[in-house]
Amino acid sequence: MHALFVGVDAGGSHTIAALARGDELLRTIAGPAANPNLIGIGAAAETLERCIARVLEGESPAAIAVGVAGAGDESIAAHLRAALTRSFPNARIVLCHDARIALRAALPEGDGLVLIAGTGSIAYAEIGDETSRAGGYGYLLGDKGSGYAVGAAALRHLLTETELGSGENAMLAELAAHLGANDRPRILARIYQSATPVADIAACAPLVLRHAARGEQLSVGIVEHAAQSLFELIARITLRHPKPALPVVFSGGLLRQGNALTQQLEQRIAGASLDVRVLAARVEPCIGALHEARRLMATS
Repeated sequence: MHALFVGVDAGGSHTIAALARGDELLRTIAGPAANPNLIGIGAAAETLERCIARVLEGESPAAIAVGVAGAGDESIAAHLRAALTRSFPNARIVLCHDARIALRAALPEGDGLVLIAGTGSIAYAEIGDETSRAGGYGYLLGDKGSGYAVGAAALRHLLTETELGSGENAMLAELAAHLGANDRPRILARIYQSATPVADIAACAPLVLRHAARGEQLSVGIVEHAAQSLFELIARITLRHPKPALPVVFSGGLLRQGNALTQQLEQRIAGASLDVRVLAARVEPCIGALHEARRLMATS
């Protein structure tokens, strides 16, 4: 009987846990956000424990790998590891940065770069024995081109429209309906009184992408700015660490499938003649976490 492995992608909007027996994927489940930088370490640990228990359905895993923002901070990693060890004492446990599992989901081995645009944004590369990153500063200081950045830009336009009383814009009208608020006080209350404001703002981004695909100019402008910001993350790494035909993986909710943002981004990459190769595969990061769980057992 093959061993059971659990791989977890702990994101800013939701958490995905996957269970595999050997190389066979058995099931996945979705849960709420588990990014400790957004909801706190204690809440993140509780969410991870619940999601892992749900995907296991009473079975006992040999190894658990969790990709989570903040895992590079040993105090955060130690707290999460301790909590998971108490709940799953017979499992080997490893925590790593969420960007690593996103990279290794589509590219299990070798040099590569992953660009993530979900709730936040970051570019992360492993080239030889070196790791490199650009962005990933969080919503207060960075995350340009992210779902949060796109949603926040659209909300600023919506607030300006309510103040100016300008003509109706299709994207902004749908955004107001999405929020259930169409005047300044209620829009602000909807965001600032939310228990999850960052995730709520990021959840506005798909709406903007849909309107950009239809050619709506306000949305197109927001998406063009996001694409340029994400392109700059790739360029900052590749200029510092040039590597011929470096594989590039797109990951995160905004880049999971072809859309107005991925089209703009690929055009910028081609136009700049960066020596990179964008991989077509879009693989859920939890699959990369499963690779890490199997690797943990193989090297033990």
